[in-house]
Amino acid sequence: MSSSASQKRAIRIPPEVASAREAAGRDGFILRGELVDAYFIRRSPILFVTFDNLASVGEYDPPQPWLHARMAKEGFSILGLIATRKDWYRNADTPRLLTELRDAGLFKGFERIVFVGTSMGGYAALTYSRIVPGSVVLGFSLQTTLNRDIAPFEDRFRYAQRKWDWESPDYLDAATAASAASEIWLFYDQFVGEDRAHAARVPGPAVRHVACGHFGHRIMRQLKASGTLDTVLRQIGTGRFDEAAFRKALRSRRDIRVWRKEFLRNLELRGHGQLATQMAEWFLADDPRSRYARKTLARLAETAEAAPEVREIIVSDGDPQPPFRGEILKIAGGIVVPERDHDTGLASGVLFADRSYCELSKAWIRAGKFTPEPVLAPDEPIEPLPGRHLFAGHLRGHFGHFLVESTARLWALDALGDELDGIIYLPYRGAVEPTRRIIRSRQDFFHRLGVTVPIQTFATAVQPEVLYVPELGFGWLERYAGSPAYRRLMRERLGHGIAPEGGEKLYVSRSRLPSKRGGILGETVIEENLARQGYEIFHPEKHPLDVQIARYKAAHRIVALDGSALHLAAYFLREGGQVALILRRSKANAADYVLQYRSFCGVDPDIIDVIRKDWISGDARRVDFRSVGELDFTALFGRLQELGYTEPGFAPDLPGKKDIEAMLQEFSERRSEDFAAIGDDD
Repeated sequence: MSSSASQKRAIRIPPEVASAREAAGRDGFILRGELVDAYFIRRSPILFVTFDNLASVGEYDPPQPWLHARMAKEGFSILGLIATRKDWYRNADTPRLLTELRDAGLFKGFERIVFVGTSMGGYAALTYSRIVPGSVVLGFSLQTTLNRDIAPFEDRFRYAQRKWDWESPDYLDAATAASAASEIWLFYDQFVGEDRAHAARVPGPAVRHVACGHFGHRIMRQLKASGTLDTVLRQIGTGRFDEAAFRKALRSRRDIRVWRKEFLRNLELRGHGQLATQMAEWFLADDPRSRYARKTLARLAETAEAAPEVREIIVSDGDPQPPFRGEILKIAGGIVVPERDHDTGLASGVLFADRSYCELSKAWIRAGKFTPEPVLAPDEPIEPLPGRHLFAGHLRGHFGHFLVESTARLWALDALGDELDGIIYLPYRGAVEPTRRIIRSRQDFFHRLGVTVPIQTFATAVQPEVLYVPELGFGWLERYAGSPAYRRLMRERLGHGIAPEGGEKLYVSRSRLPSKRGGILGETVIEENLARQGYEIFHPEKHPLDVQIARYKAAHRIVALDGSALHLAAYFLREGGQVALILRRSKANAADYVLQYRSFCGVDPDIIDVIRKDWISGDARRVDFRSVGELDFTALFGRLQELGYTEPGFAPDLPGKKDIEAMLQEFSERRSEDFAAIGDDD
């Protein structure tokens, strides 16, 4: 008898049913669709809903759900969505089957429902979990979407991106399903940039990140090899995941060949040649058959003469957690390369002395867009620069971008002490003179941080004798949490010697900003009503930095539209304070503010979304920083009262429809542009 035949006899194949209604009352069934089959076996009150990945499609004969054997071993119920093609579940069958089974009552009675998948299956698990609200999601190296506009950083899976529909809006972006889940567990390798970026896109307090360094994209294989996969599935299934014990068990990964190979690869990519050599020698001594270690040593030996002198400094104060390591590279002969006309747009950063790229110098221009690797022309001049200098990244003029991007590496000032002779900024878009003006205009900020060395920018490549390249301690995506060193620097240096001054209630206004920056219709309505409730109406751009800091230190309750001023307030708001964040445009990324406030001051902002319409003008085709929000003021003040920002029974003075129309006309005249609405009229 063949092994395939014996396998078929050993497997319990449930009966086929014709409809979801017929399926719901059974302990096992197969409900077939055109492209996806639903395969169910009831074993316990814990149900895993599983989705195939690219490797598991068509793997089993007869067809069975992904993880079927492991679920049987643990005694968990399983509902497997079995794919017949590798279409990333971008089909009508998947949501139809799950919705029909839900409506027929299949999910009732289960104590815990876990949607699980890896990579392609991880996308499906998260995006379709919204069909069963309150479910748990377990994703390994998941993708949130392959739509290039939403996730421009994702350039893998090119065939799947071209072949299948990544434009239709239904279930297009898995990240939008996060609010429906009770828990979301994301396992990924933080050194795989795309997987890290996808994980960072998943918002909300229910998300738990479990970074597993040097596991690569195929993380489940290494979890299996390390003997931890079954424990993860069991503990997530029962709601008792012990991350500390998991980390301890992962120590066995150091004996796994694939982990060792990935570890050496990451060391090389990050310019840690000396450490890579030491580890390759250790791996080779431990296993003389290690071809990958032998090849690594040979490759490193070939480039040893040209390799730059690089030393890694780790600042572990505050116990930095991923994505932060407290890393600073000290590079002899590093080359700072600004944007130049002959290179790719935005290409800039640091090259080692051998002209290989220093990955640590990469900067995010916004969420999902980072600076490409610069390439020097054969005859491009490189100016020598004496002394020891700190690489600080791009210098941005807009205050919000300045805080988020241009201060992100300055945390290293505490670690480097008096070693520095200068700080180097890259001119954004290659605009050197405007960048120098920005440096002069921000002198008060730099002075408060204790910077006494020259701050410079250059139009051409320069080569300092010694260059320090710190990691980004703040910034886009998951870096809004701020590293411990960054948070300490800002709170202790920037606010040093400034006493709290002002009332405990503060409204941070945008009403005096230029109309091109957008806003809302009738911000003065908020100002006038909150002033009646004892709020100081504060326009931060009209005050020097020390006054702004003093106000934020004094405030216990802050109300504001989303905007860059709130990033600065997070540095100094007292623990136990309140922040009401009023969204001024649809699709505003409030999750960034939530992450920052939780990390910086232990405060959960109250997000208030009462946008009735978005108004756009000029050449705009969608909501952006220039758009103007029309708010439901009745709903706004209702929420403020519910949340305790106004007194019970407070009756605000609100505008009528004609008043709103007049406000829109005023905005239109200020901009000399007509406006068009996006949103409902109700």
